Amino acid sequence: EPKYNHFFRQKMNYRDLYNALLNLNPILKRAYELKEDYRYFNRNSTYPECIEELTDLIRYFKESRLECYSEFIHLLENWFEEICNSFQRPTEDRKQSNALAESLNQKMREFIMISNGLSNFERFRARVIYALNYRIGFSLTSNIQAYNRKQKK
Repeated sequence: EPKYNHFFRQKMNYRDLYNALLNLNPILKRAYELKEDYRYFNRNSTYPECIEELTDLIRYFKESRLECYSEFIHLLENWFEEICNSFQRPTEDRKQSNALAESLNQKMREFIMISNGLSNFERFRARVIYALNYRIGFSLTSNIQAYNRKQKK
């Protein structure tokens, strides 16, 4: 349902506002289109075609001559091979991602912060493994081992 917009001094729904904002400035519109092109590439590209598509995208970003994207262009050029490799789908047709590793690393940093110093690494390791995943069992020695936690109902 349209709502009154004080800037445009008329009733607008979200689609009208979206179009009006993009039509305010051709540079803004081009920047938005480039961003959407990159998002489309990231979601829909496959490994065999990603090299050509990423090369084209970098060319489009350079041709736009938008200063706001200069650092992003540099990033795409520096990490070109790694970005293309991320489109390989070795398991269950899913893209590779380091999101899980980054999440676990952040949780371990939090454990280190709240532990007030580490005097016993083996105990810290056991605590982290136990806290991060209740399905993981581990054994430090034959005498020191943890069994899988039971899930709460």
